[in-house]
Amino acid sequence: MQDNYPSFPGFENISLEDSYVLDVVVHPAVLIFKLDVLLLPDHPEHRAPAPGERACFRQATVVFSSVRDLHWTGQSVIKPAIDASGSADYGSVDSLTRVDNNYKILGDWGEINLQSDAPSLSIHPAPTLDPDETP
Repeated sequence: MQDNYPSFPGFENISLEDSYVLDVVVHPAVLIFKLDVLLLPDHPEHRAPAPGERACFRQATVVFSSVRDLHWTGQSVIKPAIDASGSADYGSVDSLTRVDNNYKILGDWGEINLQSDAPSLSIHPAPTLDPDETP
C-alpha cells in the first residue's frame, strides 16, 4: 500500500513541497529533518504570516525512529541556498511517500530510502515578540 505524507498522522495541513529543509541529520537508528514548514490555513497552529513572510512558516522537526535500513544518494550535489537574510536552506521536500514500512524522500539534497517506524512531526513553539517590538 502506498501513501503520501498528508495521510500520515500529524502531517495534515502542511506543505512539505513549500517548506524549507534547514538540515538533515543521521544518527544510528534515527533520521531527522529540521524544517521551516509551511502551515496551511486549516492547521491548528496556523497564524497570519509574520511581517515579510508570504505565508505561515514555523520551525519543525520530522523524526524517523527505529531506522533499520537507510540509503541516501545524491549527497555530493548538496549546496545550500543562501537567502537575503543570510539563512541557508537545502530546498524543499519534493515528495515523501510510504510503501508498507519503507519510506522514500526526495529533494534538492538527494534521495533517501529507508525502513523505519512512522515519522513524527513536531512543530516548535512560535517565537514570542519582545513587548517593545511591533509586529
